Amino acid sequence: MSTNGQTAHTGSNGKIKTSPPDADSGRVPIFTRMLDKTKHLWTKSGITWPLYKSMFKGALAPTIAVAAFQANAYAQEFSTLGYLIGIMTILSLVIQPRAKFLQTMLIQLLLTCLVCAVTVLAFFCCVQARMGSEGTVGPGAGGSGTSGLASNGAATAQYSSSASAVAGVWLFTQIFFISVLRARMPQYTVPSIMAAVFVNVAMTYAPQFSTMTQAEQFALRLLEAYLTGFGIAAGTSLLVFPLTSRHLVFADMRASIAGFRGALGANLDYLKSLEDTDMFAAQRTRTDGVKPARSPEAEALIAKVQALGPTNAKFAIDLPFAKREVAIGKLGPDDLQELYRRVRECTIPLVGLSCMSDIFERTSEERGWDRSVSFATATFEDATNAAERARIENINQWHELIKLLKEPFTSITEAIGEGFEHCSRTLQLEKPPKQDKPKRDPEASAARVEPGDAAFGGAFRTKIEDFHKSKQLMLRGWCDIHGIELPQDYFTNPSAKEIQAPRWMSAGPLTEERRRLRRQLMVLLYVEFLLYLMAKRVHALILVADELRASGKLSHSRLIVPGFKRLRKWVRSSLFHSQEGHEEDTMDFNDHTTNVELGQAFKKRKDPEHLEPQTTWERLTDHLRAIPRFFGSPASHFGFRVAVAVMSLAIINYLHPTQVFFTEQRLFWAQIMTSIGMTPSSGQALRTFILRVIGTFMAMILALIAYYVVDGHVAGVLVFFFVFLHIGNYIILTRPKLIPIGIISQVTITLIIGYELQVRKIGVQAATSNGQAYYPIWQLGLIRLATVVGGLFLAYIFSIFPYPITEHSQLRKNLGSCLYLTANYYSVVHETVQVRLAGAEGDTTAKGSPGHQLEKNRQRIFAKCQALLGGLRTQSGFVKYDIPIGGKFPSELYTQITSDLQSVTNYISLISVASSAFAELQYDSNEMSGSEWLRNFRRIMGEAKLTSQTVTTLLALLSASVTSGNPLPPYVRLPEPYLLSERLDAIDTDILSVRHIAEPGYASFAVIQIGTKCLVDDLKKLLRGVKQLVGELDFSYHVVNTADQSRAGSREALFFNAPAGNDRSDGKME
Repeated sequence: MSTNGQTAHTGSNGKIKTSPPDADSGRVPIFTRMLDKTKHLWTKSGITWPLYKSMFKGALAPTIAVAAFQANAYAQEFSTLGYLIGIMTILSLVIQPRAKFLQTMLIQLLLTCLVCAVTVLAFFCCVQARMGSEGTVGPGAGGSGTSGLASNGAATAQYSSSASAVAGVWLFTQIFFISVLRARMPQYTVPSIMAAVFVNVAMTYAPQFSTMTQAEQFALRLLEAYLTGFGIAAGTSLLVFPLTSRHLVFADMRASIAGFRGALGANLDYLKSLEDTDMFAAQRTRTDGVKPARSPEAEALIAKVQALGPTNAKFAIDLPFAKREVAIGKLGPDDLQELYRRVRECTIPLVGLSCMSDIFERTSEERGWDRSVSFATATFEDATNAAERARIENINQWHELIKLLKEPFTSITEAIGEGFEHCSRTLQLEKPPKQDKPKRDPEASAARVEPGDAAFGGAFRTKIEDFHKSKQLMLRGWCDIHGIELPQDYFTNPSAKEIQAPRWMSAGPLTEERRRLRRQLMVLLYVEFLLYLMAKRVHALILVADELRASGKLSHSRLIVPGFKRLRKWVRSSLFHSQEGHEEDTMDFNDHTTNVELGQAFKKRKDPEHLEPQTTWERLTDHLRAIPRFFGSPASHFGFRVAVAVMSLAIINYLHPTQVFFTEQRLFWAQIMTSIGMTPSSGQALRTFILRVIGTFMAMILALIAYYVVDGHVAGVLVFFFVFLHIGNYIILTRPKLIPIGIISQVTITLIIGYELQVRKIGVQAATSNGQAYYPIWQLGLIRLATVVGGLFLAYIFSIFPYPITEHSQLRKNLGSCLYLTANYYSVVHETVQVRLAGAEGDTTAKGSPGHQLEKNRQRIFAKCQALLGGLRTQSGFVKYDIPIGGKFPSELYTQITSDLQSVTNYISLISVASSAFAELQYDSNEMSGSEWLRNFRRIMGEAKLTSQTVTTLLALLSASVTSGNPLPPYVRLPEPYLLSERLDAIDTDILSVRHIAEPGYASFAVIQIGTKCLVDDLKKLLRGVKQLVGELDFSYHVVNTADQSRAGSREALFFNAPAGNDRSDGKME
């Protein structure tokens, strides 16, 4: 029995016991378990309200198109072309933000109308060809031997070989140019796919029209179907949950700030972990047998900093559309651009901080320490040799330093986090937290400046200055650890005070101990400088946010319209290949009319086969060179492949015995998939083939479920159709790598369901009037799957025939391009550093200043480098889809070279950022006390050649070898990084002494020194990797002793006899 919801039962002693429900079995009620499971799956899917709104919008548009066919007028108007309307709503991608959607819609409208006009011209040529061979004939009447009614009022006629031949030529030509456009201008991909569908459908019926009236009627119906689909898509995009590009930009900004705060917290955790760990050792072996090179804190920091890359990349992509958008908002395009610039500037200091574990790892490898053993808790008695004793001493010193610096590092990290919070609140990216009314101290509240307050900027500046002053505490602690006794007021007046120097300071600058301790000091200054720089960058962002609030822009909304110049740039970027214009060779950069001669990199690349045209005839004929250049381009080669592949299938339609069969069995579906499914490389083609087949099969199953589960009732079918469309949109929005599955699954389910509901509305007789046979829905699904597989397989065949454009060759060429871009980037950074040291940078906000020119080119090349590096990583994933022929592709080596190249780019950026301190200190009135040392320092560093153009030469050589496949030249040399300190010591022994370690420029020099050292280390790895790929031009001759199989001591040059005392140990020829 039961009482009060409890279960009663008799125990072994005969007494009645009670227990909670289901206590006997220990089971939770099934409804609760199902609810918990559903909540878990929903959370795991990552579906949020904004994400679902986009999924809903993407599913709504094709549902409207299919449901509208149930109206009599609608069905009568579009007859057998109704399924195209739903497909157009899908390909219009209504889930795009408004500016991007409108740009794409404008382009596809123009391109569709253009294709329609060209198609009508093709119809005219086909009709004329028929008349030329058969004479004047009446209008087609359909019937046996024809394809029936292509659409209302467009009956086809009997076969004509002349018309078929002309139609084949027009199909080949149109597919060729559409494919060239798709390959050359990626922003035209979606409009090109729509145009290809239009051309394939139209040219299927083109040779079967006998009069222009019928042909024009068909083209008009086809155009109306397209425009109706565009109209439904536009209405859904603009009216249902409208999404602006500005909304995405603010979301990107919010994500970037959150990423910065997370990375700063991870950096603080890593720095604190150095207090009791061996930073030179690898970590304990995991359960899977892998010994990670870095600690969990270091891995977390690197992961969070790397996660900033995609966020910032998305920010950069969304920003141009937001700047061009007409909207009701608060911030204008220039405000968004300035905020983006300030947010972007916060990235490089974090990248530098994430390299700390890499620096310790490099130090351990350079000194030959065993990283598999940890000395975190070891004492000097545990050391077995001098190397271990030095390592233990170094670890203990770092432990002491981190204990000393933990508090200032924590305070500045918390201050930076509050600075980001202030920017979020001021820019209204997040709502301020609710104030707790009880238990508040009014005096404490008045003294405490909270993020979002008007006075926060001044308080934040004070915290930065306090942290800068704490550097003296850090340096004094470092001196105490190493036995350097400093007077109390040493840093305020270093030249008037003497210090008690230990013995190691009296030794020469090249002694091992002095070099080791200088490196340790530089690493310490490296961390301090980057945190200080990060704080200054955040302060600059705070000033921008406060200025926007003070101007009143954030207090009310207004109509924002882009200017004429911005619209002109948008039109140019939309209609033409994106090219950066080059300025004139000579220009006035400031009020002093200083002429700056720009280098060759600022000019148009020279043509080794042609001089610049001088005469009128040369200038006129120079434009004719664009024709062979166009047909010889990779885009034209791709277009020719696509056209040939399409014609190999379309030829069935243009032969008499198979023309009716082609239309009846819907082979033009396979023709469409061939034209839109081809990709420039074979690896990508195989991957796309697999994904699209999976998507088609999945959609076929869903279509059958949607139809049969409700026994074919239209209302029920439409509901399931709408629900299943969410799946494709979810894939598109959350799995960018699987976009082909998302799109083709929606197209397939729309085609199958739309056709079946169309047949039920207009009847089988009307549905088959266009020459296409009627099949039940389950057979139609299988036919759709077969045609997709056949068309995609044919596309893959022509991707590798007559010769494959493999992912291997594409990856090699792109790697060569990336190396060349990196050489350009370093060259610009080199000149930037030289200009800053000379104090000739000028006002970087003035468009004509050298600093502005260099910054513009530096940012442009850096953005291209990052985009190309991201493309290399993506392309590496396609390599596994290439069919292996011959030796194995060295994918691991390419991955390592890409990683080294990314590291090189990061350290070049770090050098550029650190050198900016020289320009900033020149105008900083608070640092005038150190101006004498700073002037001497800048002069001496200029003489010592802070950066070397040898790096540019090396990267250019590597690029040329990788691109051409030729071996590297011999005797490739690298700059010596730590010779920089030695050069400065040779010029002035006092310039880098302890007396000046508190000077503002010393820390920036430390960052440049460490960055240069790591840069050269990575260049050595890069050179080693490229040598493994392409080899080296080496004609050295070696005589091998066959007795011991050793070459030691037996190297001889062919034509060089070294005199005594000058033996050539390298054995190279002269």
